[in-house]
Formats: sequence, C-alpha cells, structure tokens
Amino acid sequence: MCGCIGLFGDFNKKLLFSMMESTRHRGMDSSGYYLWNNESGQTVCDIDFDLENNEEADTKTCYTIGLGHNLLSIFNLINEKGGIRDNLEENRQPIILDNLVFIFNGEIYNFNKIESFLKRNQRENESYRKNKSDSQLLAHLVKYHYDLIRNDSEINKDYLLEAVKTAIRQLDGDYSFAIYDKDYDNLLVSRDPIGVKPMFYGIKNDLKGFASERKALWKAGFKDNEIKNLKPVSILFNFNEIDLEDDLINKIINTDFKMLKSSYNDYKDYLDIKDNYDVYRELLRDDIYSAVEKRVENIVNIGLIFSGGVDSTILAVILKDIAEKRESDENLKPLNIKLYAVGLENSQDIRFSKRIAEDLSLVLKTVIIDEEIIRESVENVLTAIEDANIMKLGVGMTIYLATKAMHEDGIKVALSGQGADELFGGYNRYLKHFEDSTLFDAYFNLDEEIYHDIANIYHVNLERDDAVSMANGVELRVPFLDKEVINLALDIPGKFKIKNNEDLLRKHIIRDTALDIGVPEYIALRPKKAAQYGSGINKILKKKILKDFDIDAFVESLKEN
Repeated sequence: MCGCIGLFGDFNKKLLFSMMESTRHRGMDSSGYYLWNNESGQTVCDIDFDLENNEEADTKTCYTIGLGHNLLSIFNLINEKGGIRDNLEENRQPIILDNLVFIFNGEIYNFNKIESFLKRNQRENESYRKNKSDSQLLAHLVKYHYDLIRNDSEINKDYLLEAVKTAIRQLDGDYSFAIYDKDYDNLLVSRDPIGVKPMFYGIKNDLKGFASERKALWKAGFKDNEIKNLKPVSILFNFNEIDLEDDLINKIINTDFKMLKSSYNDYKDYLDIKDNYDVYRELLRDDIYSAVEKRVENIVNIGLIFSGGVDSTILAVILKDIAEKRESDENLKPLNIKLYAVGLENSQDIRFSKRIAEDLSLVLKTVIIDEEIIRESVENVLTAIEDANIMKLGVGMTIYLATKAMHEDGIKVALSGQGADELFGGYNRYLKHFEDSTLFDAYFNLDEEIYHDIANIYHVNLERDDAVSMANGVELRVPFLDKEVINLALDIPGKFKIKNNEDLLRKHIIRDTALDIGVPEYIALRPKKAAQYGSGINKILKKKILKDFDIDAFVESLKEN
C-alpha cells in the first residue's frame, strides 16, 4: 500500500529524500516527510510535496530523526453530502498528534470494531471525529492508550512502548508502521503477526534506519551485514528488538512437538481429542470466506492472481458470491472481479484458467509470455526482490507480470492464494516424513514442518510477493494467511491433509472444502504444480535467459548503485 522510511542519528534532508525516491514506486499518489533535530528543536514537515521534481539540496542542516512516507491511495471515500471525495486529502502522512508522529503501511480489517471502541472511550466534552483512514485509526488508537498510560503513571516510563503493545492486541490486519515520541526521543517500529507487510532495519556506528525495502537502506550506505529483517509482530524500540510473547508467531515457534507427541500413545489417541473431519471442513469454509470478505470490503475493483488451481479458484468462487450479494443490495458498492493468468500459450495454468473462468462466468485476462517478455522483465523483478535466488525469480516473475497487467487496467488491490500449500500440506516435499517413519511419527513431523514454514513464510515468500506487486503499484492481500484461518489450519491434524507416502494429491481437506463451496471437481482435484512450472516461466529462465545473464552480479550492482 505504501512505503515507510526512517533515519535516526546525524543526517541531512537530501539523504532522507534519496531513500524515499528509491522506493517511490510503493506510493506514487503522495509523499510526505518529518524532520526533527532533538538538540536544536528544529522541525521541518511537509505532508504533500513533489518528491519527483524536488530540487532541494540542503546538505548543511542536520537532523536527528527523519520519517518519510510514499502513499498508494487505494480508494475514494464518500463525504457527508454523498459525493465522492479523494482519499488523498485525509490520508496524507506523516500524521502528527501532539508529541507523536506516525507513518503507516497496510490495512486494518477490524476498522469498525476499533472505531466503535474509540468512540465509546472518547474524552468527556469532546465531539467524536470519525477516522477517515486506517493510518488515522491506528494513530488515534495508540494515542488513546498512550494518554491513558501516561496519565495513570507516577514515574517516567516507556509510554509509547506500552501503548503500542496494548494497541497491537486489538488489531486485525496486515501492516507495518513507525511512531516517534518527540517528548522522550523514542522511536518505535513494528509489523503484523505474519509479516505480510515488509520492514527492514539497519544499524551502523553513526546512523540507524528502517525501510519497507532493503534498497532504501542500501541508498543510505548500509551494507548487507548491517541490515536485519524485523520479525513479524516484534517491536523495534530505539533499534532494540522486543518479542511479544503472546503473538501468533511466537506461539508457533515455541510449540514443542516432542513433548506434544509424548502425551499420546498413538496417532489415533491424538485424533480422539480433535473435532471430526466434517466440522473442520465447515469451520474452514466459513473462516476462508470471512477472510476474503473483509479484504475486499469497500473495494470496487479487485484483481485475482489466477492459476486455475484449487487455491485461486476457491478465492474466485468466494469473490463471485460476494459480488452477487453486493449486487442485490443497493446500499453496497459493487465488486468488479478480474482474473489474471500468466503462462505460455499452451501451458497448464492458461488452459485450466480459461476453462474455469468460462465455467464461472468471470472475466479473465491472460498474460501470454515468451522469451522476449521474460528477458525484458528479469531486471525489473530482480530489482524488486533484491535477491539472486532463481526460485524466487521464477515465482516473482509470475506475480510481477500479473500485477503489471492489473496496473495497466487501473486495479490497485489484488488477492493471491499464498499460504495454502504451507498450511494444508500441498508441497511434494512433505511426503518425505512418511518414507521411514511410522504414521505416528510422520504426522507429528509433518505438523512440525508446517509450523516451521508458516513461521518463516514472511522472508521466504511474502516479502518477495509484496516487492514485485508494489513495483507495479498494486497491493497484494492474502486471505489464506488470515489469523483465524492460520489458527484453524494449524489445529487440523496432518491425517486430514496427507493420507500416506503415496498421496501425490495431498491437502485433502482444502480440496474437499473447495467442493463444498462449488469448485468443480476437475479443479478441486487438480494436482499441485508450482507457479513457475505451471506457467512455463522456469523453463524459459533456465534454458534461455540465465545462460547469458549473471543474476548475482546484477543484484550486487543494485547495492552499489
């Protein structure tokens, strides 16, 4: 949705602007910054300036804190008279509330619940002003808890840290944000529970910084060994990482499977404490539907990265149902759905996508690739993902080309089926647990790997997907990685996902759930094929392009430039 930038130490305005420029593709609608010198008290702030044509070259004045923000405006709001009003006016950042300065990237899905909380708890004799953006909502939520803690405390303490810890527990969303407390010179940075929205930070002797992409930190002179990936829902407080003990990722990481397995005599004993298969199917159907529904609330035009596989088709069927419900209610905005499939002319993904799109009566745009298109896109994808990993390049290429087509069609929000294979045992590598183990051992080992994959999906997959979609100004949302879906999926026993070592189809419960919601059998039972293979991209990359293109050298050149 946006790009967040921050510097702490001793620097000039030009350096902050150069970092913002390096990630301007993340938000082309508006740019804003805040600069403060803690010693002199000098402040410079502009919430809407032309970054592209900015010619300011102030290299003499130094600052101790700087926040920068590039905005991607997703939708328009309706004003009090019923007319459409541009969201830019209300959503420009940084947001300043007294001594607190905020920048935010992402979406808060329980907006109305938090809005109601703030309204119920407004100060006496104050008229409530409705928040007009997620960034405003978060700012007022943190400020509410900050003031409460500060007023109740008799001694000086880390008010900002405690306020954010409390606020995070109320949030349901995908986000990263930073807050500066001018009164106490405290800087705080955080990100969502799964790590859907990226955040990196760098530390060197004379300077510290954070950014939505590594390239901004490279621009500021940080080397790879000085840059770290902020863990999901951890808090970076004055550049010290603090884990939140009660968050989802820590729960996943700290699950002791050896101890869990020792509590049962066999796998049947373990299954006896679980709900039956049909109950899980029903709960899963409802949770996935809810996850999709809240990610398209207030959205009119939505794109779906589509392979014609079971996961993306589940999303397509749900989107179609939501669109039909909205169409029958004149008080709701319409939902216009467009599917985007990438592949060679006769690739599996294109063939299946065309067939199911026609059966569902949904609009499909096919991006037919060839060697020339892939070759032209390689540098752009590598620049986005900042990584020379060939597998990441192949998967990233698919998403890049799909979101590029969406950008050309004026679509700013997309959905993808990311996370379903990790949660429901979709990868072929999961079968290795059944080779030389009893079923009792195999299923606990399978669960342990699935937990590991979800705990690490933020740096393995999500940051790549965010980078290539945002390179095209498209925000990617991932319903299968909703907190409720994850919690339920991790509770589902491995036996309901993979049957045995010869189960080449795998992830049975999600396939049966697909059948429950109306996905045709030829899609629900279609074998898994990774995006880079189903589209044909991997074949072109390895046999044609990478023979004469040094991807390692290119990525190294990005760091130097």
